[in-house]
Amino acid sequence: MLLADVAEGMDMSFSDLVRAPKVELPGGARQWVDDSLRLLIDHFGTEPLRRSAVVPGEFVPAGFDGSEAAARELCLLVAERMGIPSGRIRFSFRLEKVVEAGQLLGATLADAFVAQSLPAFRGADPADIAAVRKHSRVLGAAPSDRLAELLVECRVGDAVPDELDGVDVGLLPEIQRFAFLDFLTELVRCREIAAEPDPVRRAELLQRPDRPDPEAAGLESSSAGRWTDLTYCLPGVELLPGHTAVMLGSDVLADPAVLMAAASHELGHQVLMPSDVPGATGVLREPLTDLFAVLHGFGIAHANAALDETTLGTPTVETFGYLGETAVAEALAAYRFRQHRLLRDGPLVPAWHSALDPEPRERFTARLDELIGGPPSVLGW
Repeated sequence: MLLADVAEGMDMSFSDLVRAPKVELPGGARQWVDDSLRLLIDHFGTEPLRRSAVVPGEFVPAGFDGSEAAARELCLLVAERMGIPSGRIRFSFRLEKVVEAGQLLGATLADAFVAQSLPAFRGADPADIAAVRKHSRVLGAAPSDRLAELLVECRVGDAVPDELDGVDVGLLPEIQRFAFLDFLTELVRCREIAAEPDPVRRAELLQRPDRPDPEAAGLESSSAGRWTDLTYCLPGVELLPGHTAVMLGSDVLADPAVLMAAASHELGHQVLMPSDVPGATGVLREPLTDLFAVLHGFGIAHANAALDETTLGTPTVETFGYLGETAVAEALAAYRFRQHRLLRDGPLVPAWHSALDPEPRERFTARLDELIGGPPSVLGW
């Protein structure tokens, strides 16, 4: 179904749809943003409000050339600004290749599970083995030539050491992590099919796509990035204890503002996932992580990256993030309102608002007007 058809069914304009949050927010976007921003400030304190918003053109190091080295330097600056120690975070920019390699390696794990050829699989429930043998779509499906090609592109050497810590093995830990998660998804699917007594329902489960194809998965993932804990791969098998990964797609290298938005979002998971903040690990974890990045000053980057205006009117409209342009702009206004109320740092409408693209800038100032009950210039803010 085309987005235009979805917009018509929801009784909203296409322009509104592509700017709206990607998930339904309880109480509506505005109420959820206000409540969630208050929750984050109550939990993490007001220190993030004491720093001015990050203006991408001033934050990006001079000479940024779109290389992986330059991107990593920028990601480290984002982590520093967010107060996140980065010594054990692995940054990479080949997510689409890692996703595809992980899926292919996951298929080899399915083969190993049925054959019981890996120590971690030995002693598995015979019923699970039978379910995978009968219902898996990936058994014998991993083309070794393509996997070998991807491992080279991900800088994985021919010899894989037993101990990975301190050894340069490219993106092998990330690929192994994806492979296990992909295999686990396949195992759960096969279990569900085998346990279904209703033949009609079982037929539906058999026809349901078990996962997107590797190319589509890579493209989807590269837009938002991925964060993952690299401590464990297979049960009981440690990868890199204490290490996490922020994986971004190669498509973010060309635009440092999009890179900043993606990095600040994924780094937000580094803080929120192990926290006890309500919603940090639930169905609303992604929009909450966008909001966490706004609180830490990266709202301009998120608002400007939320929609690529040049793709409007094309078959594929490119959007970024989970809050959407409208909610990010309003979240940035709520952030600024609270910041100004705390610091009384000059005019309510700050100089940095001119760095916003026209659409989010208009939404930002309109929401500020609503928050204070009138135009700032009239009320003396």
